[in-house]
Amino acid sequence: MNDHDTRRQREIAELAWLLPVPDGRDLPAGRQQILKEHLMTELRRTDPPGQASRRPAPGRRGKRPWRLAAVAAAGVLAVALAAAAVAVANGRIPHAGPSAPPGGPARTGTPATAAALLVKIANAVAGQPSPAVRASEFMYIRSKVAYEVDTIVNGHETSTMEKPHERQVWLPVANLCVTGLLIEDGSREPLSPFPVVNGKVERNPPGDEPRPAFRCPSEGHLGDATYRLLQSLPTNPAALLAYLKAGKKWTNDPPSTEIGDLIREAIIPPAVAAALYRVAALLPGATLIPDVTNAVGRHGIGIAWTSPDGQYRNVWIFDRTSLQYIGERDYNVRTGVVNGESAILQRAFVGQAGQLP
Repeated sequence: MNDHDTRRQREIAELAWLLPVPDGRDLPAGRQQILKEHLMTELRRTDPPGQASRRPAPGRRGKRPWRLAAVAAAGVLAVALAAAAVAVANGRIPHAGPSAPPGGPARTGTPATAAALLVKIANAVAGQPSPAVRASEFMYIRSKVAYEVDTIVNGHETSTMEKPHERQVWLPVANLCVTGLLIEDGSREPLSPFPVVNGKVERNPPGDEPRPAFRCPSEGHLGDATYRLLQSLPTNPAALLAYLKAGKKWTNDPPSTEIGDLIREAIIPPAVAAALYRVAALLPGATLIPDVTNAVGRHGIGIAWTSPDGQYRNVWIFDRTSLQYIGERDYNVRTGVVNGESAILQRAFVGQAGQLP
């Protein structure tokens, strides 16, 4: 065993000692079967001559959820490259501001490693109250985003950076089949796993149209989870890590990317959010960035993850005082060019799609 292996084992042992053991619950066997049945079919990506579509840049993180897409009548599939994220749920607070968690502000000082910072974040999140949420409600997230977009016209692909703009989403709490809403960059689109044609959800589309592979009602799956599904995730770090690894069968992503996708645009129950960060603390590859800004220029401390191919880096950004998640930043490792950023502006549970907190 070399010195690197010895040092790595010692770090893991120290982290294991630091992590508090929460009241965990293993994932029920029935839940695993339900999630398997909730796999969504891949949407066909065809471009009629002369039409353009927005697609994820090659080599970027995995699939974007259907929530970020709108399907037009001609079969044009518009997929947003990425979206603003929400990690640390804080009940029904209307703003994700720099307020301190219950019990006073987080301890001052910058941790020496990314793992140590993730442990502090987990401990801060774990102390927050878990909100009471009705099944009929929606998660509301308002953010400011700008991402690189690939446009394909007549077979030619070009990449451009969006101008920073506001994004609002309303996502169903308990049933993925309930229609949500996206208001972004001047457009207003229903969000549904069913095809959206001329701004309307087609519950019974023609046979050649893509449709969800799961049965309704549905709490979703790892790649596209409702709040109810998030509430059911195991809070024991070992059980949660096993769940994430098993989920790679339908997300095709490593656990760090799965966690990033989960926190990107959702409200996570505090106990589950704490478990996610405890799992992330034990994963290799994280880098601490002492100072980084989100899409509105707010400074924070970052946790950076490099894509498996080494081309891109995704940075989770946290407020220095409250340790709340406040956005993300993506950039090309080779060129250093930023190709995506977000900032969380507001989050809450509301009674219906389109309603403001």
